[in-house]
Amino acid sequence: MKNVPRKNPAAVALGARGGQAGIGAAKRRGDPDYYRRLVARRKDRQAGPPAMRHRHLNHQDFTLAAIDDIIGRGQRPAWEALRSALILQPEIREKVLRVCAAHIADPAAQRYHFWNCYARARQEAS
Repeated sequence: MKNVPRKNPAAVALGARGGQAGIGAAKRRGDPDYYRRLVARRKDRQAGPPAMRHRHLNHQDFTLAAIDDIIGRGQRPAWEALRSALILQPEIREKVLRVCAAHIADPAAQRYHFWNCYARARQEAS
């Protein structure tokens, strides 16, 4: 029997060329290191950038513009900070209601609807 190079089983399953040297995708099919690097790059991308700095929030006060930006574009950590402030400070609750009132007419502004309902529920609870 001839010395036939063994094919990578995963490469055989991926295509008719079975991981043989070629160009482009056909060549990468048989390269397990390529897939390891690809997965590592995807995981790096999923980690995401560090926490977003919101416009007009370069201090510890929640201004109307900062609240609007947090509700409209914020992620969970920013929402948690706003929620904590809303629970502890009634004036923040009023600001959230003012910001949400400007967007409540838009049915697609679901985040504003949520924060409006949440602020009203907290207002009634206290």
